[in-house]
Amino acid sequence: MIEFHNVSAGYSRNSRVLEGISFHIDKSEFVFLTGPSGSGKSTLLKLIFHELIPQTGEVTVADFSSNKIKRRKIPYLRRKLGIVFQDFALLENRTAAENVAFALEVTNASRSFIRMRVARVFTQLGLAGKEKCFPQELSAGEQQRVAIARALVGEPFILIADEPTGNLDPAISMDILRLMIEINTLGTAVLLATHDYSLLKGKDDFRRLHLSAGRLVYDGSNGNFAPVPED
Repeated sequence: MIEFHNVSAGYSRNSRVLEGISFHIDKSEFVFLTGPSGSGKSTLLKLIFHELIPQTGEVTVADFSSNKIKRRKIPYLRRKLGIVFQDFALLENRTAAENVAFALEVTNASRSFIRMRVARVFTQLGLAGKEKCFPQELSAGEQQRVAIARALVGEPFILIADEPTGNLDPAISMDILRLMIEINTLGTAVLLATHDYSLLKGKDDFRRLHLSAGRLVYDGSNGNFAPVPED
């Protein structure tokens, strides 16, 4: 589903943020991507949704290859992905429902289909009754749930979350993590990038990819790997 084959990448010809990265993520997996700030987590995620193209190696996402994809096809790739960011990135002048609907409006979906899908994800994520609220009227946890709803409304095969709990307190962070695990049990793969190791407590059976200084130094069950925090 997602495969990195000997990938190196950076933001200029003479520098590299990631070096020699190889791994694959299968359908319906839940994977933590860990590492200190600056280790290359966000860069790796940008390679998945093709905001960045490898300097060497190949990234394959579904049927799209970084070595072959044409720029005009990248939006079609991104429609297969659900992406959640730390800062929520909600439109302040749109209601919660309008923020979620916007993700489908750009695909020219019918109004009836959009209403149906928005209602379904609001119920699924415990947001029923919040549809007409503007972002500033919602708590931080509710705003992140709306951001997750927006990512899920297009029925992606994977939910990619870049530090989704970075702006949340510990209790709400665990609530968001439980929500993502629930989403995963329903069949959507999840790749969650974080440098908050407390989220992994009690998650020894979950797969973990750990980056250090731009290299993948661990791939496996985190129960066998507990690094000293590097931040």
